[in-house]
Amino acid sequence: MGNEKKSVFGYLKEPYQKYGLAVPVKLGIASHPHALITGSSGSGKSQAVLFLLGKLLQAAPDIEVHVCDFKNSEDFSFLKGYAHYYSGEDCYAGVLNYYSLFCGARQGGTDKKRRLLICDEYPAFLNYLQMKDKAGKTKKAHDILGAVAEILMLGRGIESGIWIVTQRADSSLFSNGARDNFMAVIGLGKMSKEQKGMVFPGEEIPDGVFQAGEGMLLADGMEAVTVKYPLIQDAQEWKRHIRRILETADRRHMSGRE
Repeated sequence: MGNEKKSVFGYLKEPYQKYGLAVPVKLGIASHPHALITGSSGSGKSQAVLFLLGKLLQAAPDIEVHVCDFKNSEDFSFLKGYAHYYSGEDCYAGVLNYYSLFCGARQGGTDKKRRLLICDEYPAFLNYLQMKDKAGKTKKAHDILGAVAEILMLGRGIESGIWIVTQRADSSLFSNGARDNFMAVIGLGKMSKEQKGMVFPGEEIPDGVFQAGEGMLLADGMEAVTVKYPLIQDAQEWKRHIRRILETADRRHMSGRE
């Protein structure tokens, strides 16, 4: 574990705010594959996700990233056409495709590829499926809840991670207590007492004023810290860089299978 690759999971807020010093909080990529990113609208969740994804790809450029963007947002539109990008109704297939790869790696034991699934607007996605289920007597929401729970509980051992992005982190979004399996929890913006108790149980979280892109990070093996996710100065270049790395990794993986 001493030689484990690490990725930047934010900057400490106080030195960044007071002195402009970017003091990174680094987490092991293998030891912390699952992250819960939560905060109200306007708290900077998309800003944080783009920052985190860019930093992860700098540390582990071979990772295969799958993105489920249910609301088809402008934040992730730069990934349209990328093989593992899904939006709207296609997110159902996206999660199950990732789950199939996860199951194959788990059962076969020979697939050593590191993977990550990012689910944005996860509650809205589930709510949509639940409404469709009622109308069509299907069980699609159940399928997603089960797949996500299994990935959270067993993914770490086979290098299959998941980042869930949500305004609220209600336990109903995660079956069988799977919410407890996140190794990193990020709470952005102003959080109610109820929300703090939900995502940071037993932790003393300060009532400070948090701007967009600021909040708390609690990760396995460390105390909760106040973090900052700065606005990316050249967002378009940052996005182009992300896509280039993802597509280069895909081409490398494809050539390795030929």
